[in-house]
Amino acid sequence: MNLNIFIANSGFCSRRNAGLLVKEGKAKVNGKVVYEPWYEVKESDSVVIGSKNLNLKESLYILFNKPKGVTTTLKDRFANKKIKDFIPAKLGRLYPVGRLDKDSSGLIILTNDGNLCHKLTHPKFEIEKGYIVLVKGKMNDVLLEELKNGIKNGNDVLKVKSVSIEESSGEETRIKVVIGEGKKRHIRRMLGSLGFPVIELKRIKIGNLELGSLKEGGFKAINKDEIYKLALNERR
Repeated sequence: MNLNIFIANSGFCSRRNAGLLVKEGKAKVNGKVVYEPWYEVKESDSVVIGSKNLNLKESLYILFNKPKGVTTTLKDRFANKKIKDFIPAKLGRLYPVGRLDKDSSGLIILTNDGNLCHKLTHPKFEIEKGYIVLVKGKMNDVLLEELKNGIKNGNDVLKVKSVSIEESSGEETRIKVVIGEGKKRHIRRMLGSLGFPVIELKRIKIGNLELGSLKEGGFKAINKDEIYKLALNERR
């Protein structure tokens, strides 16, 4: 496997930070400094960062139903509630995969598998993610087409892969949205630019992996074969 993946899968840091450490010359493989994150290593190789000898850990995969008001970032010292407050420390260092902002809720994956994290978050893989969104205002089919065609917002063009109206009552509309590449606050920015501020946003699906009946604030483990099959459509 690539050196940056080995470092991430050891639980030392995220895959992104692993790549930066390697480029800075902080990693040694079998006693030799290596500068290429893509350098091929074997499980039996000695990998050292600083004075710490790294070992591959058993891959863990946790599905978590994040409540609104909980911060995804693990090290935000100003946050009142963080994801790690809900997950037992005995499971070790796990990283949330991708973003789900503080005001949103729903499905998020935590893992120490750097390869899975990379494939779920890198734009080139375009892993679909499904949401149920409640907005202020009455939407119609014309507006839904605008969302599919793309909305210019700042330097980004934001679009959805599919969208449908689930329920419309009074001055609120509940829609189901599926996106591929997800930019920061993608759905909120897109709908807000059309004049439909988001009231509630809940992620219900990643690939074919569904939130299902997992209670808010609850978590459960899932095995490697199942998560690769459902989230990435890969067989291990």
